[in-house]
Amino acid sequence: MRTDSRDATVAVARCDDYVPEKVDAAVRRAVELVGGIGRFVAPGERVLLKPNLLQGQEPERCVTTHPAVVAAVARLLVEHGCRVVIGDSPGAGIVYSEANLRRAYSRSGFAAAAGETGTTLNYNTGSQIVSFPEGKVMKQFSIITPAVEADAIVVVSKVKTHMWTRMTGAAKNLFGLIPGLEKPVHHFRFQDEYTFGRMLVDLNECMKPRLQIVDAVVGMEGDGPQAGSPRKIGVVLAGSDYAAVDTVLARLIGMDPLEIGSTRSAAERGLFDPEDVRTVGDDPAEFAVPDFRKPSTYAGGRTGIWRRVVQAVVQRFGRTYAPRPGVIASSCIGCGKCERICPVHAITVAEGRATIDLARCIRCYCCHEICAEHAIGLSRSLTGRLLARLLG
Repeated sequence: MRTDSRDATVAVARCDDYVPEKVDAAVRRAVELVGGIGRFVAPGERVLLKPNLLQGQEPERCVTTHPAVVAAVARLLVEHGCRVVIGDSPGAGIVYSEANLRRAYSRSGFAAAAGETGTTLNYNTGSQIVSFPEGKVMKQFSIITPAVEADAIVVVSKVKTHMWTRMTGAAKNLFGLIPGLEKPVHHFRFQDEYTFGRMLVDLNECMKPRLQIVDAVVGMEGDGPQAGSPRKIGVVLAGSDYAAVDTVLARLIGMDPLEIGSTRSAAERGLFDPEDVRTVGDDPAEFAVPDFRKPSTYAGGRTGIWRRVVQAVVQRFGRTYAPRPGVIASSCIGCGKCERICPVHAITVAEGRATIDLARCIRCYCCHEICAEHAIGLSRSLTGRLLARLLG
């Protein structure tokens, strides 16, 4: 089993679609390429299989980890003699309750995956405080109980763009260990993607997932993690180090890994060096999608002096540059999820319609992320549009 020594090796395994036999073969090949399942878990261990369950959405929408990938990983763990629980806390704004978990598991296909593999779905909605005195920005976390009680955590993430963190993959997936309605507290405390990334590194270093597997068969481009569009990449990744895995993911979708807050923070702490990341298996260059559509909040890809100018402008005029969320009245159903998720209470729902106080809004885009009705649109002011044209 893995020790605390870090390994920057990432396996790349071709997987053209979600036909179960192809997914199963790709997952097994990827895990074998990084040492085999026995390197990460032991027979008899309680393993939390942690997918991306942002919301209970149909697999074809690419909001969640595809159930075929979840089933393939679960099957591999069960065959090794592990006691597997599939669990996550859905996105902020969704009450972490048994009823909501049942709906999410059913719609996402995770309930069927558990049935196929003889694994258990988590319905324990408790949480516990986990101390982490070594943390740089967090000394303790509130963590869902199944993660605390597990002997090992295996993360099965989904590659997507993200309006707040630019990309969600291995590191960001672990944010789901924080109970749903407690997530906005962290959005309020860490109000830019870099400081939020520092928190994510603390979370990953605290919980130490043993193995990372990524569903990059079809990812989400554009304004993810909820309102983007599916885009084929065609691979499954595996590795033990979240920052190394995210480095490969970022390069696959045309992003600079060091523009991802968590990856940059991990590198600055000396936890890994992007130049040391090594891939095995298939050549990632065969699957790279350089025109993968970035979120509308993204201003990246610059180097040298121009990049520093871009960063300075965005930092100085961030609220002006950043797209503003606005309610699309014809789509809003007044469900209140956006009101509950907002960390600064800038949203109110009255007479069946949400209203956003832009003066209080911190541009965290939690409302945009959580709205399954796509009733939160994004737009820029005239000044913001001029800045966006300047920054590209």
